Order: sequence, then structure tokens, then C-alpha cells
Amino acid sequence: MYNSLHSSHDRIYNFEELAFPSEGVKFEIDGLTATRPYIAFNMVSSADGKATTYKGKITGLGSTPDRLLMKRLRSQFDGVLAGGTTLRQDQFIPTVPPELLEERQKNFLQPQPFGIVITNSGDLPSDHHFWDAGKDLRIALLGEHTPVAAWLNEKAQIFRFPTQDNQIDLKQVLPILSEQLGIKRLLVEGGPALNYSLISQGLADELFLTLSPYIVGGLDNMTVVGGANYGMGGGNLPKLKLRSLYQNESELFLRYRFD
Repeated sequence: MYNSLHSSHDRIYNFEELAFPSEGVKFEIDGLTATRPYIAFNMVSSADGKATTYKGKITGLGSTPDRLLMKRLRSQFDGVLAGGTTLRQDQFIPTVPPELLEERQKNFLQPQPFGIVITNSGDLPSDHHFWDAGKDLRIALLGEHTPVAAWLNEKAQIFRFPTQDNQIDLKQVLPILSEQLGIKRLLVEGGPALNYSLISQGLADELFLTLSPYIVGGLDNMTVVGGANYGMGGGNLPKLKLRSLYQNESELFLRYRFD
């Protein structure tokens, strides 16, 4: 599908196009079958593949249509997940605006998605507006031995998980989100390390990628997906299948399915 948009007020995706599976996805864990959420990623990148422009921020990349898409996507998920670094560096506030609530309520009993942060270090900013939504809508995923500040107990529901090489075992996390919290559709908004962890383990279903018409460069700027050394280059690379493409002036909005 190819579509050309004529103004920033046009919808990049209508709600019928964003009809994500609502029963979750079966997967294997420790020889058993469990259910995880259907997982989609939403990221913006420069034409040379950079997800940040300066000191971990995306200043200059996101356009008005891209921000509208981000809000529309959030409205169609049970939960929105980001890593601790994203929360420290970005205004990550996954709240659905009033104008999208009516459409959301056609498919969701809960008017707002859960805002979820995952952190191995426990280093989270206490003054971030992310926490303003209240404990019922905020979830913190921590390692089993991650230190936690007293204030976090008042701001979020806390879940602890086993770690491997000082990293939270995501295969243990996902069934809890699905089966205990009812999160059947999960939107991931980075950062690159979290994206890599999920994708490299085959825990990925779709990617929404906004290709911004800028060149950034810089070794210190991050890409959409991280990973040490050569990443997944030594094995079978995850393959994407293009589902749709929208264009607004020189900006491209790509939707991929993981094959």
C-alpha cells in the first residue's frame, strides 16, 4: 500500500488499519507455551539511520504528522513500554489525548494505556511527568536485585524479574504483562538497547518507522536498534516485510511486519 498525504492534518493510518490482534501471541519459554503481548515498535530515524541528534535526544527529527501518529498508535495499545534511558532523556508521557478517547473506548475498557518503564539500574527521575498519571497506570519493571528508591513505591506498581548477565529476562516479563495485567497489545518506544533485546530474541511483531529527511552523523548518536559488537550480523538477520508506506512531503512512514 502506498499513500501520499497532502497535509499534516491527514491521517497517516485510520483506526481500521490499526486493528492489532487482541489475544496475544503464543511463544515458548523453558519448554512450555506461554502468552505474550503482540509487540509493535514505533521509532523515528534520520535518513542515515540515527535515532538521536544530540546527547540522546531526538530534537529536530519528529514532525507534526509523526507526533500525531505516535498519539494514534498509543491509543490502540494496552501498554506503552520504554527503557530507563528513554525516561531519563525524553518526555515520555504515554497519555492518550481527549480527542482520541472515543475511538479508543471502542476496543478498550481502560481509557488510558499502562505506562511501563524497564530498568536494570533503578536510576529513574522522580520529577518526571511520566509519574503524574498515578500508580494505577504506571508500572516499573526491575531486576530481582535492583535497588529501588522509596518514592517509586508510591508512584508505580513494581514487578521484579530474574536477570541474566545483569539484564532483565524479557521472556519472564512478557507473560506477566499479558496474563496478570491483561496487556495483549504492547507498544515499544525504545531505546535502542531495549529494541535490540526484544528483536534479537524473536519477541517482535511489527515496526512503525518514520524516516525523517535529515542527515545527522556522529558516532555518539544512537541508531534505532542497538546491540554490542556486530549485533545480529553473525546469524540469520530478522527480516521485515513492508505492509504500507505513507509519504508526507519528504518524510516517509513505513510499517513493517517481522517475517
